[in-house]
Amino acid sequence: MFAVIRHTFELDVKDKYNSVGEWKHLVWLFETELDAMSFAITLLDHPLLVANKEYLAHAIETLREGKFWQVGRESVAVGKVEGLINVSYEDLENDTQKFIH
Repeated sequence: MFAVIRHTFELDVKDKYNSVGEWKHLVWLFETELDAMSFAITLLDHPLLVANKEYLAHAIETLREGKFWQVGRESVAVGKVEGLINVSYEDLENDTQKFIH
């Protein structure tokens, strides 16, 4: 299983003088890497990419080869899902207590 991860800043413009924004960290799951990569490429919609075909081609190549693309603080990545991890909060709490002075 593969995941596509996107970190993006969403701005909600209420009116000309009032807007609110927040960071969004989004994840989608896919059965195959090809499906994940195909979807990830559709997320390369940054204005710098849309306006420049060469830059978009470079972004797609970077995403395909390195499984990661970033401009500024916004990014798209494709990763392999390793599996579910069970966290023992009791053990975590005991381990944390050892480091508190």
